[in-house]
Amino acid sequence: MKDINYWFVIVLCVVSTHLFAQDKQDEIIAIWDTGEAKVEIYQEGERYIGNPINPAGERATDIEVLNLEYDQGKWTGKIYAKKRDKLFDVECQIKDDVLHLEVDAGFRSRELQWTRAN
Repeated sequence: MKDINYWFVIVLCVVSTHLFAQDKQDEIIAIWDTGEAKVEIYQEGERYIGNPINPAGERATDIEVLNLEYDQGKWTGKIYAKKRDKLFDVECQIKDDVLHLEVDAGFRSRELQWTRAN
């Protein structure tokens, strides 16, 4: 009986850890206000995609602003810079409903903050 209880506790710990991690990685799914526009981030397979919201309030799927993957508490991938018409490496983390983006543009990096819109 002790063996069954032992294995039950082990399985419960593993399952709850996995469920908590899933919730954490999905917390990026939202509409974010960049200060200039709104971007909707949603999950597509294992990736998190960000598209701008058009004036009609719909996701503009023809423009991909973010393409991210979740790993060890942060999202990493590519961000599209409209002014430069280029893709840059980006690392994102969420703290208190603020999405912190660190954009690596070669010799320079830039930090951005987006706020949750919904």
